[in-house]
Amino acid sequence: MRFAGVTSGPEVPASLRFATESLRSTQGHVLQLRRAFDRSQIPMLIVDNERRFNEANAAARLIFRMSLRELRENRIDDLTADEDRPVLEGAWSELREHGSVSGRYLVTFKDASTLWVFFAALENVLPGQHLIVFMPADWPGDELEEMRPATDDQRRDSLSPRQLDVLRLVALGESAAQIADELSISETTVRTHLKNVLERLGAHNRAHAVAIAMTSGLLGEDPPQLD
Repeated sequence: MRFAGVTSGPEVPASLRFATESLRSTQGHVLQLRRAFDRSQIPMLIVDNERRFNEANAAARLIFRMSLRELRENRIDDLTADEDRPVLEGAWSELREHGSVSGRYLVTFKDASTLWVFFAALENVLPGQHLIVFMPADWPGDELEEMRPATDDQRRDSLSPRQLDVLRLVALGESAAQIADELSISETTVRTHLKNVLERLGAHNRAHAVAIAMTSGLLGEDPPQLD
């Protein structure tokens, strides 16, 4: 597999640049970056200063048709044809000099199939770790918008004050009956709030919702404590 045809960034879709810039807010924050990286349906890679692949989310592994272990055995250089090395060096230099680079390149897989890809990269999302976000060039921009992962602020905004109240009490281990009594609402209403919370957070159950809320800061800086 090789990368080729990297060009400057004007033709890169605005939706891809926006998705990349939305991750800039996670720069230097390991947990936030990890959550966004793992949850995203948009293909993402992280490479180190030696251009070695360190991480690849599920979407990226599917497009590359390689396992994470296989990817970690390679550098970008190993997947670049000799004639395309100057292009790689130019893009890498721009990334290190300006902190970002974007463009279009052709991926040629081992079975000789090819895929044009748009990419955008950010330098040092973590120290010595550089993020690459990419998409097939023929993906419609509106589909990328739909795939963009919600930020923690968007999750916070998606929960009403009452839903946050219910979730805080769930985090304290209170039952639906206790929550209903505490908030002076019916148990049916409590269960409705919980159902909506699970849907909005993409949680599998109450414990998962509490875990998402705690790691996302929805319940405050510190986990709630029993008196």
